[in-house]
Amino acid sequence: MPDSSFGRYSGGLPGRHVGRPAPRPWERSFRCPSTARRRPLEAPPKRYEDFVALHEEISAKSGPPLRPLWWTGGFAALAAGALAFAAALGLRTMAGVDVPVFAGEHTPAEPAAASYALCAMAGTIQATALMHLLLAASARPVRAFAWIGGIAVALLTILPLTLKGPLDAALATSGVNLAGGTAVVVLLSAVVAGSRPFSWDAPFRRGPR
Repeated sequence: MPDSSFGRYSGGLPGRHVGRPAPRPWERSFRCPSTARRRPLEAPPKRYEDFVALHEEISAKSGPPLRPLWWTGGFAALAAGALAFAAALGLRTMAGVDVPVFAGEHTPAEPAAASYALCAMAGTIQATALMHLLLAASARPVRAFAWIGGIAVALLTILPLTLKGPLDAALATSGVNLAGGTAVVVLLSAVVAGSRPFSWDAPFRRGPR
């Protein structure tokens, strides 16, 4: 009779295990021999198809396009400031329209244009920072930025009409604010949407099998 770690026996197992082959040396344990059957070395590959596809998509996805966003925002701020300065200076000196209306009628053209340019630059930088924040915190940053930017542009268009001053200056300031604000919102949205490799607003989709 062969030896085992549990004593000498005749190669089989007592009781209900009579007739079965003796367990291999690496299968001997204190648990029931019926649970010591060898398991397959690897699970079927289909169990991991979804996990592998998701892992590959996450690995291939790049981070938020912060560098293109801030480069665009910086150049847009400079351009907005220059255009606001030129518009205010030209309308005040050539057309006699006191743009911006919040600067007053008796303010010289150069200081009024400089203040308008600084406001335009500050607003563009704030819009860029808002897009940065939405990229980090929002599931649909472009859509959220479009809604917030649209509301802000509407307020900037209506606000000059509520101030005391000449009507032509208020209308001209509202028109400049509307054109400049819309251009900034559209430009930043287009840069962020074009810099992403795929739509972040869309859920994860399984690839074809």
